[in-house]
Amino acid sequence: TFFPELRIVLMGGNIVGKTSVMNTILKKEQAKSVTKKCVNSEGEVDKRKVILIDPPGWWPYASVLETSESAKQEIISSITLCPPGPHAVLLVLQPGVAFTEAQRRSVKEHMELLGRNVWKYCIVVFTRGDWMVTNTIEEHIESEGEALQWLINKCGNRYHVLNYMEQNDREQVRELMEKVEMMARVNTDLLTPAEAAMEETDSGWESKSDRDMLERGSFNLDPPE
Repeated sequence: TFFPELRIVLMGGNIVGKTSVMNTILKKEQAKSVTKKCVNSEGEVDKRKVILIDPPGWWPYASVLETSESAKQEIISSITLCPPGPHAVLLVLQPGVAFTEAQRRSVKEHMELLGRNVWKYCIVVFTRGDWMVTNTIEEHIESEGEALQWLINKCGNRYHVLNYMEQNDREQVRELMEKVEMMARVNTDLLTPAEAAMEETDSGWESKSDRDMLERGSFNLDPPE
């Protein structure tokens, strides 16, 4: 099934490169700044319309309780700006920065402002693919340890590397859109406002199964097809 339109929300902390991801996908040059409101941008990739919504980010180690109410409301409302709802949420990470347990908790809390079910719509996007000269992305995930492995597992082992220093490399963008389409076909539904969590999530583990997963180290790090 070919999707003539793909609607995508970009999530991530401040200064991780969300604007660069948007610019790379749409081949545009939008000014980079810390946004306080959702930014809506659209373009065309391989004859399909692509709509990107970029809500405000958060500071890397911040609890959701430390993020301003206005920023949280912008994040929650982001999924209403591309009706009837986004096909995917791209969680943007920067590979040159160690992904710690504090960051894992921060990402989890802020992601779940979009609902506890958000993970089935999520693909992790690593920016600055040019940094990965000697290691593969799988080696990077393995070397980072449990926090990042937990996150990749939570997102169904879906991840992608974008080198925004090479905007003319459209193959990396086509491959990302194919992953979004593949996930959308499996989900058969959209992330909707009804699924979004209107209350602040706590800072603890989501469930005992998450704890068990970390304790067992049961992560599938096979390269994505």
